[in-house]
Amino acid sequence: MAPIHSNSSRRHDGTLLALLLALVAATAFVGAAAARGDALAARHERWMAKYGRAYTDAAEKLHRQEVFAANARHVDAVNRAGNRTYTLGLNQFSDLTNEEFVEKHLGYRHQPGGLRPEDTPVAAVNMSKAQFQSTPDSMDWRAQGAVTQVKNQASCGSCWAFAAVAATEGLVQIATGNLISMSEQQVLDCTGDTSTCKGGSVIAALRYVAASGGLQPEAAYAYTGQRGACRSVMPNSAASVGAPRWVGLNGDEDALRELAASQPVAVGVEADPDFQHYMSGVFVGSSSCGQNLNHAVTVVGYGADGGGQEYWLVKNQWGTGWGEGGYMRLTRGNGGNCGMATVAYYPTMNSS
Repeated sequence: MAPIHSNSSRRHDGTLLALLLALVAATAFVGAAAARGDALAARHERWMAKYGRAYTDAAEKLHRQEVFAANARHVDAVNRAGNRTYTLGLNQFSDLTNEEFVEKHLGYRHQPGGLRPEDTPVAAVNMSKAQFQSTPDSMDWRAQGAVTQVKNQASCGSCWAFAAVAATEGLVQIATGNLISMSEQQVLDCTGDTSTCKGGSVIAALRYVAASGGLQPEAAYAYTGQRGACRSVMPNSAASVGAPRWVGLNGDEDALRELAASQPVAVGVEADPDFQHYMSGVFVGSSSCGQNLNHAVTVVGYGADGGGQEYWLVKNQWGTGWGEGGYMRLTRGNGGNCGMATVAYYPTMNSS
C-alpha cells in the first residue's frame, strides 16, 4: 500500500521549498550586489589613476569611493534612459557630493552688494523686427579669435572673476585685434574684501578691471587658486577698457542674443546638479532651474545643432576635462536654460 501524506506534511514540504528558493534568491542577490560593488571599486581605482587622486587614509578613501559610486550610478542611469539631449560622464568632480561641489566650484553672488550708484543697469535691448533680423543666426567668438584658452578656477569660488576677465579679453580682442590672456588672480586679489574665494560680484570685478587701467597678462600675475595681497603693478594699456554695464534681461533671450552677437558677455546661471557631471550635448535644466543663480559663466556664442535644437555656447572655467573641452551648450529658446537670460554684464570701450 502506498504511504499516505497528510496535508500538514505537504504544507511543511512547501514551506521548506519556499525557504530554499528564497535563500537561493537572496544568495544570488548578495552575490550580484557584491559583484557590482567590486566593479564600482575597480572603476574608482581606474578613475583615481586617471586624475591622480590620492586620499589621506583608508577611511577617507572608503568614503570617497561611496560618493563616487553614487555619482557613477546616477550618470549611468541618466545615460541609459536616453531621454535627454545631453550626456553625463565621470570627470574630476566625481568623488564630490553635489553640496561639496557647490561650495568649492561656484561663487556667483546675484545680490547687488557690489554695486554703486553709477552702476545702474542699462535698459534691456529693445530691438525692432528689422534689427533682430539683422542679428546673425549663429555666432562663435572662438572662431573670431576673441576667446582665450579654457582656464580652471580650481577649488576657489572665483567664477565671478573668470567671467569678468573672459568678457574683457573678448572685448579687447574685438577692439584691438590682440587676444591677451589676462590675470584672474589680479582681479581676485584686488577687487575688494567682499569678493573672495567664497564668492563675489561680476560688476565689482569689471569695475576694478576698468579702474586698473588694464589687467596684467596672466603670465605676469599667475593664478594661485586663493586670494592674496593686491600687488602694486603698472597699468597694461594694451588691455584697458572703459566702464562696465549690466542689463536686467528678465528672461529676454532675444536681448541676450543681441548682446552676444556684439561681444562675449558674462552671465549668472544656476548650476543645476547635473552641471557637475555634464559631458556633451545641449543641456536642458529642470523646470525650476534658474531660481537660485550661483555661478558665473561667459556667453561666447549661440547657434543650433543638427536637429535644430538651439543653444547658448558657454565658456566655463573648470578645465578642459569638463564638458565639451571646457564648454557647455545650454538650451536656448524653450526654457530650461537655468536663468541664462536673467542678467548680463560686460565691459565697454567708453570712458564713462
